[in-house]
Amino acid sequence: MELVTIESRIYKSTEPFFWSGSGDNQETGILMIHGFTGAPSEFRRIGYVLRDEGYTIQAVKLPGHGTSPEEMIRTGWTDWYGHVLESYDELAAKCKSVVVMGHSMGGLLALKLAVERRAAGVISLATPIFLTSRKSALAVLLQYFIKYVAKKPKQISTFLDESCAYTKTPIRCVVSLRKLLKQVKSLLPQVEAPIWIGQGSKDGVVHQESAAFLHKRISSQVKELRYYPESSHGMLLDQERELIYADITAFILSLKVAYYGVKETSTAN
Repeated sequence: MELVTIESRIYKSTEPFFWSGSGDNQETGILMIHGFTGAPSEFRRIGYVLRDEGYTIQAVKLPGHGTSPEEMIRTGWTDWYGHVLESYDELAAKCKSVVVMGHSMGGLLALKLAVERRAAGVISLATPIFLTSRKSALAVLLQYFIKYVAKKPKQISTFLDESCAYTKTPIRCVVSLRKLLKQVKSLLPQVEAPIWIGQGSKDGVVHQESAAFLHKRISSQVKELRYYPESSHGMLLDQERELIYADITAFILSLKVAYYGVKETSTAN
């Protein structure tokens, strides 16, 4: 029966997914937020791992994502964050505590959420503070001349192809992303939830210094920083994925006491 279960699992799909948990962990929800031009499929593999541990899983599909770049160009960071906020509130209504996991831009949205909601924990994966290319700064000017820029095709593994990311990027959305990044950067000292930060050393999109900057600036008393020497930007689907899944699972397990419960107790005095 176990073989049938494994074979029936879907890995490459742009659809959002919600899976109810079971056992002792079902009242802990994991909200998963994908990256810029990406899709919820980034989280399907780790989603199955955490569901098998009994956690309740919700992976969102951000507005304009998982459809077409032409759809995405009509959206901006306020649309993306608004959807994340609604999704968090829905999951928090079902679960006693919610851990927020974000990859790349999803990490920025998760950090902003952690300031405005009482998340039990934050998992930040390849979250950008410093980008390896300075070309995104040109987007402010380019948006008036061109609508999209094509991504250079790369030789990627079958696993990384599961991310279902767009092959071209709407320029005006890059401008919006930069606005989000700037705002979140200023909010970092207000992040107090326990946090786990993961960064691939072979990330060609986000500079490694981003992870150290996050670790230094946030105010969380519980914070972990892990580098993965063989991982690219798509670290959840790259060759060290099993190790990363194990480290994330261990971090979630370590959140014995719901963060928001502790905070309510301390503020009542």
